[in-house]
Parts: sequence; C-alpha cells; structure tokens
Amino acid sequence: MKKIKLQTIVPFIAFAVIFLFFTIASKGKMVSAYNLGMLIDQSMVIIIIGSGMLFVVAQGSIDLSVGVNLALSGVIGMWAATATGIPLLLIPVSLAVGAIIGLFNGAIVSMLKVPSFILTIALLIGVPGIVHLIQTQIGAQYLSSSLRFLNMPAVKIPLFIVIVALMAVVFEFKKSGRYCRAIGENETVPKFVGVPITKVKILAFMLSGLMAGVGSIFSILTVGGTSQTMGSFMEMKVAMAMFLGGVLVTGGTSAKIYKMLLGSFSITIIVNGLAIIGYPESQTSESVEGILLLLILIVTIIATGRDKKRGSPPDNEVLLDNQHVELTR
Repeated sequence: MKKIKLQTIVPFIAFAVIFLFFTIASKGKMVSAYNLGMLIDQSMVIIIIGSGMLFVVAQGSIDLSVGVNLALSGVIGMWAATATGIPLLLIPVSLAVGAIIGLFNGAIVSMLKVPSFILTIALLIGVPGIVHLIQTQIGAQYLSSSLRFLNMPAVKIPLFIVIVALMAVVFEFKKSGRYCRAIGENETVPKFVGVPITKVKILAFMLSGLMAGVGSIFSILTVGGTSQTMGSFMEMKVAMAMFLGGVLVTGGTSAKIYKMLLGSFSITIIVNGLAIIGYPESQTSESVEGILLLLILIVTIIATGRDKKRGSPPDNEVLLDNQHVELTR
C-alpha cells in the first residue's frame, strides 16, 4: 500500500485550521452564502495568475512582474478597446501584452542567464511608472456595457473553472509541466536526457505572463475599469498563496496545482476573516499571513525530511523516468 506523504497532507491541514478558526471566530459569518461567494470571487484572480506562475516556480524561479504585467496588460487592453470603439479588443490585446512580457522575461532568464528574481523585481519597480504615464495621458477607462455580462456569475464562474482546469491538465499531465518540475529538481539531469531547457523556461514565463493578462481581464470585469492601484501587491499575494500552500521556493515536485488552490483560498480567507472579526487593517492581515507562511514552510520542510527518512521513493526519479519514456517514444 502506498504511504501518504506528510508534505502532501500539510496544506490540507493548514487550510482546515485556518477555515475552522475564522468560522468559529466570526460566529458562522464566514460560511454564509454571501461571504462564500465573495471568497470565491476574491480568489479568482490570484488562482488564475497562480496557475501560470506555478510553471515558473516549479523550475525554482520566480516571476515578481505578474502584478505590473496585469496592470499594463489591462491598461493597454482598455485603451485599445476604447480608442477603436471595439470593446472585444480588450481580450486579445490584454492577452497579447501579457504573453509578450512573459516572452521577454523568459528570453532574458534562459538566454542571458539573468536571475529571475533580479529581472522581474526590476520590472516590478519600473513598469508602474509606465502604467501611471499611460493612465495620466488617456484618463480613466471604463468597461463597455456590452461586456458587463461577462461579470455575471453564470458566465464568469464557468469561464474561470475552464481556464484553471486547462492549466491544471497542462501542468500535471503534459510534458511541459513535467519538464518544469524536473528542471526544479535538478536542471542537469533533464538536460542530459534531451529536454529543451531554454524553450521550457521561455514557455513557463510566457504562460505566467499570459495568465497575468487573463487576470487583468477578470480584474477589469470585477472593478468595472482600470485604476492607478490595479495589480498592486498581486505578485506578493500569488507568491504567498503558493508558498502558504506548501510549494517550496526550490520548486520541483513540491509544485502542485492543488497546493496553489489551497494557498489561494487560505490567503483570501485570512484577509476576509480578519475583516469580519474586526481587524480590516492591511497591516494586520499581512502580519498574520507572514507568520502563518513561516510556520507552514517550517512544517513542510520538516515533513519533507521525514518522508525521505521513511524511505519514500524520490519523486524526481519517477518524474525523470516518465520523461525518458516520453522522449524515447
């Protein structure tokens, strides 16, 4: 019988503890139909962007530009839709801008060997100035009434589920996802068996950028237009969601879609729950998130060490075996 690894159940335990605590502390307000709907709606953008950034994190890298990418994609997409009078142009333009920024990141990281942290934090610092300049020149941009139906739960939720499901299938079951995890485990081994490392890295950042573009559309649908604060701290929320869910900073086989989902809902529950029980200040929620993240990372690392001591089969060996089968077919 296959043993259940401790690192597998830690994210579920953490989520359950957080959910139960705030359910009790809020005297049941947390589980009201209205609040549950709010939790889902507030988690959507984090999950969508996280489903793309997971490919990057699985490689042991990070994409801290997703928040500014969301802002720039949304602003340019709205400007194109408003300037041309074609509301639907918002979608392809936002997606294209997001993917292009991701392509730029991937090319610089993979070809010039620039650390992803340095590159994407440079964009995090510089791009907001460009967004502000564009917003100043074109003014506030509002969503066309012809597209507001996309924000209806009957349309938005199924669309969200389809997008995340597609990303989950690609990450968990397709070669691109397995290659990303293998690179995170040990880049030398997949390179030795013929994995196109450069292409996989570029693809990972492009998917991260593309999902930032999708996130910008969902953000605009929710807010009803663009704003100066669009995408602010989104990169931190997404990174926190993954690490809080048990994805290690080193990536590899610790990167799982379900962990990102649990972490995303956990982050939203913390912010929402603190507001319900009377602590709406952002400083309070950030402090709680930081403490919980530190605790869960420590528990996850300890659990990973115990799994190895118990003789659990190394995930990277299984992963590379699967890759070798794919490569030799």
